[in-house]
Amino acid sequence: MSFLRSVASIVHQHRINDNLLLPQSVFFFGTQQQPSNKALQTKQSSPKNSLVELLDLRPKAPTKAKKNNYQTTEKMDTYNSAPIVATVPIFVLALALAIRYTRLFVGIWANLTVKPFPVSSSPTFPSKEVTVVIPTTFKTPDELAQCIECIQGESPKEIFVVTGDANVSAARLLVNAHSFKNVKVLGVAKLNKRTQLLTALDQVTTPITVFADDDVFWPQGYLLQLTAIFENPKVGAGGTCQRVRRNTDGAVTDFWNILGISYLSRRVFNNISTNAVDGSISTLSGRTAAYRTAILKCSEFSYYFTHDTWMGRPLNSDDDKCLTRYVYSHGWSIAIQTSTSLETTVENNSQYMSQCLRWARAHWRGNFTVMMNESYWCSAKYAWGCYVIYASMFQTPSLFVDGTLAYLLSLALASCSSSVRLGCYIAFATFLLLTKTVKMASHFKKHPGDIVWLPVLIAFSYAHGFLNLYAVATMTTTVWGGKNLHVESKAVVPPSPLLIETAPLPRKTRQVVSVSKS
Repeated sequence: MSFLRSVASIVHQHRINDNLLLPQSVFFFGTQQQPSNKALQTKQSSPKNSLVELLDLRPKAPTKAKKNNYQTTEKMDTYNSAPIVATVPIFVLALALAIRYTRLFVGIWANLTVKPFPVSSSPTFPSKEVTVVIPTTFKTPDELAQCIECIQGESPKEIFVVTGDANVSAARLLVNAHSFKNVKVLGVAKLNKRTQLLTALDQVTTPITVFADDDVFWPQGYLLQLTAIFENPKVGAGGTCQRVRRNTDGAVTDFWNILGISYLSRRVFNNISTNAVDGSISTLSGRTAAYRTAILKCSEFSYYFTHDTWMGRPLNSDDDKCLTRYVYSHGWSIAIQTSTSLETTVENNSQYMSQCLRWARAHWRGNFTVMMNESYWCSAKYAWGCYVIYASMFQTPSLFVDGTLAYLLSLALASCSSSVRLGCYIAFATFLLLTKTVKMASHFKKHPGDIVWLPVLIAFSYAHGFLNLYAVATMTTTVWGGKNLHVESKAVVPPSPLLIETAPLPRKTRQVVSVSKS
């Protein structure tokens, strides 16, 4: 103890005499300050082998030579601070670009390399093994007549047209006037697409059932191409490519038509981008979808289909979301046949916005339902779909996302010259333009005159992001956008010309589809 007291006494004496306990570097929130000259001079005059130094009880102050080194190091740190600061936004920018656009580049690769399902010379499910169900409001009898004509041309075993009881007589009159064969008209007390589908499903006797909307038009050979997907025994359901019918044969189409064309082109691109990679798909479109009848013709499915709700509210819409979810949850795969494409129509007026809003609400509701109630969406099997479909749906509105990327780019270029910044900004703007155009490339190739609408399409894509926000805030609204089912349930007498002759089909709708035989 006496030894320790002696050491303490000596240390205390050196503290008083030498005043050398100042640290050589003092840090204030990461800022390094140089010790005072007085401290350095005091150190130089102190005994070199003092007990404090020997015991290493204090930091050693730098000598005069080290002072110069210290100042040089400080200048180097200051010189290098700007590149270090710039590295952070560059890294974040690169990461953000990768998260947002990896799916696009992989999607381009998938759409370019995807191979269609070959059609066998002796198919397992020929046309006579298929029943087609067409639920309809009978709002547009002319389109319904064209739809039935296209489908009947594929020679399925039966076609069921299901409408409201009030329109059964008019629908049968239309069928008889056009001499459609193997077409049965069924009625339901209240228009409800799910009820209509189940009503016909009870009478299906074939192994394959196809649900088709009343405004779709199949090209020749379509059904044979569609059923080729079932040569794979793991496939339980599937569909094909789709496109919106142009309203004109002229060089440039109209405003609402190009919006519909753009929407469906992007959707088909996105579906192939996931389905071709790992078999996942956000929604198997209800416009036309084929199912193994055994999957659907059971009491379990009937209950599941008719008791689908969102926050306690029963759903009439979102039927295709429900069907997609049911097929995946029962271990079946869903496939897309890319060798053929149907045509369809969308609202060609301001009602198109109501359609977009309904689709956006269904998108949010369907994905949230899967994420809350199912496990397949985050499995290793569908990892790519998990990223593209579910994780990426939160990247909206795109105006905010692209704006954030532009801001990060400006931070990364802060220390660059004005000419370098300008070049990078132009390159970035060009890149964004290409990302907004690539999904419409095939349409612009066929109809180059429609490219005049490109600025409108880009502006609408940004505006659609805000519609998505409104949709997620109003998901409890479950009515059909653009449709008043109560009004459309009332009896409709088709105009007499429709009872005599079907409106002529565009030549491209009934074009012969090339068949690749295995």
